Order: sequence, then structure tokens, then C-alpha cells
Amino acid sequence: MSALHWSRYREQGFFLGIRFLFLLHHRLGPIAFKIAVYPVVLCYFLKNTAGRRSIREYLDRFAATYPDSNVRSSWITAFRIFLNFADSAREKLEAWFVGIPRSCMNFPNQAYLHALAEQGQGGILVGSHLGNLEVCRALGSFHSSMKVNVLVHTKHAKKFNRMMKLLNPSSQLRLTQVTEISPALAMQLSESVARGEFVVIVGDRTPVDSVGRTCSARFLGRDAAFPQGPYILGALLKCPVYTLFCLRSDSGYDIYLDKLCDRVIMERGNREAHIRELITCYAERLEFYCRKAPLQWYNFYPFWNQAL
Repeated sequence: MSALHWSRYREQGFFLGIRFLFLLHHRLGPIAFKIAVYPVVLCYFLKNTAGRRSIREYLDRFAATYPDSNVRSSWITAFRIFLNFADSAREKLEAWFVGIPRSCMNFPNQAYLHALAEQGQGGILVGSHLGNLEVCRALGSFHSSMKVNVLVHTKHAKKFNRMMKLLNPSSQLRLTQVTEISPALAMQLSESVARGEFVVIVGDRTPVDSVGRTCSARFLGRDAAFPQGPYILGALLKCPVYTLFCLRSDSGYDIYLDKLCDRVIMERGNREAHIRELITCYAERLEFYCRKAPLQWYNFYPFWNQAL
């Protein structure tokens, strides 16, 4: 029997705890946060049976694929991933409302991104739930003319945009709630990219409503379903497609920007093959960066067994 689709898994309770920890962090400091985070995360860890099993499956596959790594599949390691997720959620709120100092960001391709912004060349940035993509939503801070449009599944995108303008008027971030790419949305995003803006979309979550719009690709030793949406969107917008990963390190955040293709080719009879090739390349890069930070994997559902 297929598992529930990822969108059916509820995380509201955990995010209520994260909001509490975030307020605690800013009122009483990081020490109070570190003390309080353990009982909050432990409660969620014990309650979320499906999440525990899913992380254990991921750890099993990672350890089997890379037996020479220091990663071991255990409940302790799984709990560490839950703790890391809690910390990344706190960082997410800081990135949104406080901002991340440039000194904390190691971005080797920063000059390249500056050049794109100056030339008015927009594109699609395909991210993931590995690491902390939210930090990359502060990309506008790298260049004053850079604007970022983030496609999300949350129904509260409009409220969030208004709140961002109140709390951070200089923010160049705009969230757009989406379940599928409609003609109207495609036209809106095409105009944004033509102005040199970037569109951020994740590539490791299958579509909520567009049944069948997926391709399988090898990831950690077994085929998994990946969405076609980012690459179909790239073809519609006729723009370059990049992969974007942000991993936590001892010195801050390491941001990796790599070009996936200059343009998605949608020739008759060759569409499926080219999209499958791009998805395979994305899955390979996801696994490559997963090896750099294996305990920053934040997909708490059966990744290799998704119901569509």
C-alpha cells in the first residue's frame, strides 16, 4: 500500500513549539533556547511515529550507500536530525524577520550572481529540503537590484508578504502560494524573470494536485519520485535553471549555486526524455550535497514511497 502524500502530513504542532523557542531565544538568549529545545523536540519526536520511521529509512539507505561514512542508522542519529531541524526552523525565522549577516554566508558564486543581477538575467533556482533553503531567501541582500520570488504550498503567502513588509520593509522577497502552474501564474513569472528576477522552487517534493507530473530517479540506491514542475516551468519561462543548496557549517552557511541548463528543451517527442535527464542530474546533485551534510535532511515522510 502506498504511503500518504507528503502534503497530508501535519507539522503544525511542531511549528507552534518552534515559535515558542524563537521567542525564548530572542527574549532570553541562545542558552535558554538550547536548554528548552530538547524537551520540545523530544515530545514531537516521540509523537511523530511516521516522521521517526521515515528518517530511519533515510539513514538506512544513506548508511548502506556510503558504508565508509560516519553516519549510523539509529534512533539517536534520527533524534539529532530532529534537533537540527528545530534549529534550522529558528534560523528560518531569523532569516525572514531579522536577517542573516553576510559574514555568516560562504557563497563562492556570489560574484556570478552579482553579474546576473546587473545584467538583468533572471532564472529558476531549484532548491530542496536538504539544509536550510530559507537562508537563501535573503539572497536579495547580496545585491540591491535582486528580487526573489518563492513558490510555496502554504495558504498564508499573502499574509506572510504583508507581515514581511511591516517587519522588514527592505525585503526583496515575495512568496506566491501555488499548487500547480496555471497559465496566469506562468505569465506573471515570465514577466518577473524578464525583469531579471529569480524564481525559487523546491525539486524534492512531488506536486500536490498535478497527478502524474513526476519522473523517477535514483537517489541513495533506490528510485524516488521527483516533480517535473520546476523544469516545465523553466521551459515556459525560457530561462536558465540552476540548483541551489544551503548547508549549515561551523562558520555559518555554505551556499552552492550550480547551473543545471541554459534552457529546458521541449521538442516534440523529446520532452519526457529531456526532463528525465534534468531530474536525474538534480537527484545526483541532491545526493552529492547530502553527503556533505547528511544530518540536515528534513523530509519527514516516506520519501521513496509517495502516493500521488
